[in-house]
Amino acid sequence: MESEKKYVIKKDAKTDVITYMEYEKLKGLSVKPKNNVSFEDMINVNEMILINPSLIEKLISKKCTKTFDRILKMISVVSDDEDDDTGYSLILDEIARFKNLLMSKYKDYMEEKEYELSLKKLKLLKEEVEHRKNALIETLEMEMTRKGKSSR
Repeated sequence: MESEKKYVIKKDAKTDVITYMEYEKLKGLSVKPKNNVSFEDMINVNEMILINPSLIEKLISKKCTKTFDRILKMISVVSDDEDDDTGYSLILDEIARFKNLLMSKYKDYMEEKEYELSLKKLKLLKEEVEHRKNALIETLEMEMTRKGKSSR
């Protein structure tokens, strides 16, 4: 069975020239829709490749801002609920996941200055979370030693 080829068809409105481009050869950021929403009389999109550099930068910047905000919200929620350190471990995992995404997927499309700034922000967040986690562990250990001494 022959493999399915995918093309992008573009029509210039001014000159009525139709251009065909092979889908696999396009260089750009691949984006998939989050929700599986389909409407009647609409085109269903499984994947979209952005090739406009300014649009890619804006999209990545928006995604990075949302991720940083989500991590900060996670830190504030975990700080309010200080029972154990599993919340901090989840935040550290999220930071590592986002750092990996930055380094593997977004680096090619970001400006060097913005990329370095994002890595610095992640490093600071990681250090802060580790500091809070260690402080919580020390506090819990001190409480355990006090309970152990008071029970005698």
